[in-house]
Amino acid sequence: MLGQIVAAEPTALVCAEPEDADVVVVNTCGFLEAARDEADETLDAVEFLQAEGHVVRIVAVGCYPQLWREQVLKRHPGLYAVMGVDAMYQRAFWESLLKQVPPSGVEQPVDLDTMRAFEAPRVLSGGGSYAYLKIADGCSQRCTYCTIPRIKGPLISRSVDTILREAEQLIRTGVTELILVSQNTSAYGMDLTPGHRPQLAALLRGLDQLTGIRILRVLYLYPTLVTQELLEAIGSSRHVAHYVDIPLQHTDPVVLKTMGRPWAAGSAARVVDRVRRIIPDAGLRSTFIVGFPGETEEQFKRLLADLSVLRLDHASAFAYSREAFAMSSRFPDQVHGSTKARRLREFMESQQKISSSINEVRYLGRDVEVIVDGVTQSGVYGRTLLDAPDVDNTVQVRTGHKTQPALGDICRARITTVGPYDLNGFLV
Repeated sequence: MLGQIVAAEPTALVCAEPEDADVVVVNTCGFLEAARDEADETLDAVEFLQAEGHVVRIVAVGCYPQLWREQVLKRHPGLYAVMGVDAMYQRAFWESLLKQVPPSGVEQPVDLDTMRAFEAPRVLSGGGSYAYLKIADGCSQRCTYCTIPRIKGPLISRSVDTILREAEQLIRTGVTELILVSQNTSAYGMDLTPGHRPQLAALLRGLDQLTGIRILRVLYLYPTLVTQELLEAIGSSRHVAHYVDIPLQHTDPVVLKTMGRPWAAGSAARVVDRVRRIIPDAGLRSTFIVGFPGETEEQFKRLLADLSVLRLDHASAFAYSREAFAMSSRFPDQVHGSTKARRLREFMESQQKISSSINEVRYLGRDVEVIVDGVTQSGVYGRTLLDAPDVDNTVQVRTGHKTQPALGDICRARITTVGPYDLNGFLV
């Protein structure tokens, strides 16, 4: 969206703070009630700036207005425009947004071919060495707790050529790491082939050949689609990080079946074993839900016991959120909020011990490669190749009198202390 605005108005300034802007676009999440509350608070804050004369136009887009449009309009009646999840494709709107006389229409229908082949310039809003590359949108799974299929619709994969061209554009801007994302990344291409076979492995092989590519990372792999072919493509590549992110959500078969997830007994252990057999040095991440309707104390304890056996490098959990548009909101035996909070705390305490011990064995006293994401007073900070930004380990590197690495560089550091989330060391 930002790229289309700037391409149409090359003299436009992208502001660091909303009070400095004439136009503010708020891209919202609507997946959980907490996210919708955050969007409302953000819009309230920008509307306050508008009342003080700082902002001329406010645009709200994304998942929140997609299902709750009337709620958004009622609470924020002064918005200039409100659009749902197809906002990105409204080229005429973005190209005219800064003009004195904007277009009369706002959201136009978008067909499937346009979504798959849509290209626009990218303006990176973060200051890091990485960029996210969306390869598909929507999801065709039917997890009972999830509203994404209702908000986003079924899986729609972008064409291979479109993805490769956007990747090349990002590489030319100096991005060190491309992170492939979608709601269900491992399902990429199932809607593009008659046999509905995933095409992620082939896409990775194509991206791996791009001139100038340094690191590729893949997020959000559905358990049953973590195939031998996919893992071999990751393991044999030149540039794909040996990082496997599989949201398992639970390990108890009964809970998983109620969630609408792959529920065969021992399925979590089997997929983790498959990853470790094919990519022995893989870093493994997963996410879980605690307090799902009907989850008993025994089932929760089984999850904790399985967690200690799986020994994932990184795992996080969420307390179940009861969302009105999700099937599970109507399930009996909803778990009390205080019980969910206690289970979440116990889960995270257990995983912190596991992550600390893994970090100690894997990193303490060793020299590791670090992707530089930023600068500190004493040096730089970044991540190892087995860590994704924002969710995994952060490495603080003291540089001393040595030449400080630049943003996006890959330097070597000797790790001197470790914890569940942070590593510390010095430049070697």
